Amino acid sequence: MNIITSIALENEMDLILAYKQAMRLADLVGLTLPSQTTFATAVSEVSRSAIHGKHGPCLTLCISDRNESVKFLTATLEDNRKFFSEGKDEGYTYAKRLVPIISSAKTPTGNKIELHFRLPATLRIDAAVMEKWRTNLNTELDVSPYEEIKRKNRQLIAMADKLRESEQQYKALTDSLPIMIFSMDTEGTLTYANSWVSDYTGERREEISESKWRNIIHPDDFEGIWKNWQNRSKELVTVIPERRLKKKATDEYRWHTGVTITILGEDGIVKGTNTFLVDVHAQKVIEQTLTDNVLLKRTQSELEQKISQLDYSNNQLKQFAYIAAHDLQEPLRKIAFYSDMLNVKYGATLTDEAKMFFNSLISSADRMKILIKDILAYSIVEKDNFVEVNLNQLVEEVLVDLEMSINEKAAVINVTDLPLIEGNKTQLKQLFENLMSNALKFSSADVPPIISLSGEVVESYLKLSFEDNGIGFDEEYIEKMFDIFQRLNSREKFTGTGIGLAICKKIVDIHRGKITAKGRLNAGANFVVTLPLRQTVLK
Repeated sequence: MNIITSIALENEMDLILAYKQAMRLADLVGLTLPSQTTFATAVSEVSRSAIHGKHGPCLTLCISDRNESVKFLTATLEDNRKFFSEGKDEGYTYAKRLVPIISSAKTPTGNKIELHFRLPATLRIDAAVMEKWRTNLNTELDVSPYEEIKRKNRQLIAMADKLRESEQQYKALTDSLPIMIFSMDTEGTLTYANSWVSDYTGERREEISESKWRNIIHPDDFEGIWKNWQNRSKELVTVIPERRLKKKATDEYRWHTGVTITILGEDGIVKGTNTFLVDVHAQKVIEQTLTDNVLLKRTQSELEQKISQLDYSNNQLKQFAYIAAHDLQEPLRKIAFYSDMLNVKYGATLTDEAKMFFNSLISSADRMKILIKDILAYSIVEKDNFVEVNLNQLVEEVLVDLEMSINEKAAVINVTDLPLIEGNKTQLKQLFENLMSNALKFSSADVPPIISLSGEVVESYLKLSFEDNGIGFDEEYIEKMFDIFQRLNSREKFTGTGIGLAICKKIVDIHRGKITAKGRLNAGANFVVTLPLRQTVLK
């Protein structure tokens, strides 16, 4: 079927229009005047019933295709009547008497009535002829003011539909983009905002307009942004500086930038602005990271230079300490040798006061000898290649070296099974020996020493505990006790140079570990050493 024209039926005036259009088309297809009147009347009657019920009817006038053997002039009336009955509808009953072919059928939205009027077999139907009929029915000057108003109304409705469709397409497009798109009037009130604005900020358009973006723009940027907008709002295109806006989902301020386009009225006066904002936070972070990397490289270079200088100074200091300590041993050996000679030859002739001075000299020489030995030991403790060390075997060697002191003090040594560890065996042996010899040295005079050595693996570290029941110490001095030449006890009661624990600290540092201690006066001490099981993992 070929549609020639359609008419929306709303009132009695539309019935008159439908009747006239039916008459006109019947005339164009060559029907006789009586046939024209019959067809138009039948159309008018079925239309009248639908209009009276306010069922939103629409009338369509059609012509059969040119290749059909029997051709008809057809009028189709569609409406939203759900309970239409042919026998009870007066218009349908009357029209049935006028046209030979009429039918009704249910549709998804209501009801449809079709009227068919046979056309002359000689009627020529082609595309050009049908287009001529459409032009005649749809563009011919209306014969009444109502028909003119009706035509204008149809045009307005069509334009409104197109405008609504255009707005929906624009909204669908802007809502699909992951950027903020919004319009503001000259007062800064939002007149439009895509869904990304509310999704990102968590605020409705009205709330943003009322607060002037105060809850969204970073506090440090707020005043500057509005001042910049007021100063540049009349420029046709404005590139927006980078600004920070809060994302509701994460409560973080993210960097944005974009463009503002000024809206001008027909009189050239600014009516408002359209703004497009895009999230550039990742780019900003990358730029900042690159800047930080440049500074980091510069700082790293300076640090490496200082480390190199420090390593050089340390090497010089170690060489000086070694040479100084080594060279001091020769005069000490001479002092010891000549002291022995003097004691053998002239010891018996010395007065008591001279003997006291002489013994003090020998004692000082012995202390100097021990001091030089300890300085040498401290200076040669350096980083070395690490190997796998059996701590159980190492402890056995230490106990053999300390056997005389252990037996002399009747000490009890308790050692738990220890794991394999990566380190410098010589240095680790010195660490264990220093801590255990300290526990023997600083024991109570009337209580046999009890020394307990235990180890516990925590993740990738070994935690060693050297606990004793000796004289202990005041924890007030714990920060100083690992410094070189620091002594917590008088030289008269306990011999030593104050270097032993400093050596322990240095060995532990070389092994990337930690050493600390707990204790109380006359209540024992506990030195805790934490060492990595594997040094290669930390390189």
